[in-house]
Amino acid sequence: MSEPFLRVDHFGVSYGKTVALADVSLELLRGGRLALIGESGSGKSTLAMVIAGLLPEQAQQTGSISFPAASTRPRLGRDIGVVFQDPGGSLDPVIKVGDQIAEIIRAHEDTSWIAARVRAADLMDRVHIPKALSRLNSYPHEFSGGQRQRIALALALAAGPSMIIADELTSALDTVVQRHIVNLLDELVREDGLTLLFVTHDIALASERADQIAVLYKGQLVECGGAADVLGKPVHPYTKALIGAHLSLDSPRQRRLAEINPDSLSLP
Repeated sequence: MSEPFLRVDHFGVSYGKTVALADVSLELLRGGRLALIGESGSGKSTLAMVIAGLLPEQAQQTGSISFPAASTRPRLGRDIGVVFQDPGGSLDPVIKVGDQIAEIIRAHEDTSWIAARVRAADLMDRVHIPKALSRLNSYPHEFSGGQRQRIALALALAAGPSMIIADELTSALDTVVQRHIVNLLDELVREDGLTLLFVTHDIALASERADQIAVLYKGQLVECGGAADVLGKPVHPYTKALIGAHLSLDSPRQRRLAEINPDSLSLP
């Protein structure tokens, strides 16, 4: 069996008496696609940001996160690219988008400004920004929301990472644009052989795009496994309730998520 790309071992995060994550363990193979699902406040974004190396200084942590296949811990920006729900978290509003991408390239490679700008245009073209070369000198506010998210993807790819972490990548976009962005991410991950971890509350998206699913509830990992097994044969009551509350195309209306007895967290 191949060595995992990522290993999270009994990891916990707390802020004083508030526990954000508790005793989380999981593994992700190189080239794998892991979806973290759960309701708001479940800890899924916290786990994603911890893996990215974005744990706040005031946070107390237990356990470990390692990358067994790497000689050193992958660096954020160079080895791990992050795309946030709001592209404003990645884009500086007062710097031209071409310069922002070029700066990331030059921060990690010994290359000229001109060469970095050429690469920036190539990346913008790759994420399907029309007339990419002529848009290098545009500012973020001159693009639509979907285009800004595409540019955020270009920023995440600029240094040639081996892993992409996407935190609620499409939840701020309309349905049609969501589909285009998800298809684009799929295309980029496949072409570059990237490992993907994405946070979502969209079970349909997780079922379509992930080969592994981890379900979090109140900071605890309650279920983790192959996507088909987790969604097709859920074991934990929370996973069952989450799936039951999902609005499918055939459902006349959305159902409220069933309440979970806290004692159920001790179940397998």
